[in-house]
Amino acid sequence: MNITEEELEIFSRQLILKDFKEEKFNELQKKEISIIGLGGIGCPLAQYLISAGIKKLNIFDGDTIQKTNLNRQTLYSIHDIGKKKSTIAKKKLLGTNPNAVINSYNHKIVKDNLHLLKNSSIIIDASDNWETMRLINKYTTKKNLPLLSISVVGFDIQMILFENTTHNHLCLECIFPNHNEPELARCDTVGIMGTAAGLAGIISAQKAINFLLKFNEKNNILTLVDVKLLSISHIKTKKNIDCKLQ
Repeated sequence: MNITEEELEIFSRQLILKDFKEEKFNELQKKEISIIGLGGIGCPLAQYLISAGIKKLNIFDGDTIQKTNLNRQTLYSIHDIGKKKSTIAKKKLLGTNPNAVINSYNHKIVKDNLHLLKNSSIIIDASDNWETMRLINKYTTKKNLPLLSISVVGFDIQMILFENTTHNHLCLECIFPNHNEPELARCDTVGIMGTAAGLAGIISAQKAINFLLKFNEKNNILTLVDVKLLSISHIKTKKNIDCKLQ
């Protein structure tokens, strides 16, 4: 895949990186990424992936933009209130990289449309409800598709990348078995710091790039970030031998 003159100019500062030459850039452009949820995490996540050179992006969100979104959902403005998130997000992202192919879906992921994820090099779950998280986890485990799961509440970020290989089972159900949605803290009840969501989006974008380009990425490790304390910790995880999805 040849880099166009326009792309050379847009991505020039990235292409001079020691570990990110034209070969890596071409490799990244061939990848297809699906993002579930275009909220506080999904917005900066999509922005930085497009800005890094991802050329094919699938974005899913059935919600409309509200004023309460604006403290952290960086693709939207006051003029976008009431409009579909995925429609506005696609428009803004193409403004950064007009050569990208962005498939926007104005609905959430449900059982009947999971097939839209089948060609993904990696699926990134930035949704905010347990039902969707479990559905995507079950699908990616069954299809052996890499899944990056990330969430933010308050000042805290939680993130893990599941490789979902046939010989190494570990999934969301292994770590959080029998979890019920009412037990999950939500930003509309607990609150959320906009900078936490922004940092989560940036970190997850880099983690996805690291995985796709094999930048010595350590997967199947739960990463916890507290933005108030500026602390980060990593927890080793292992499969649950009683997991019903293995």
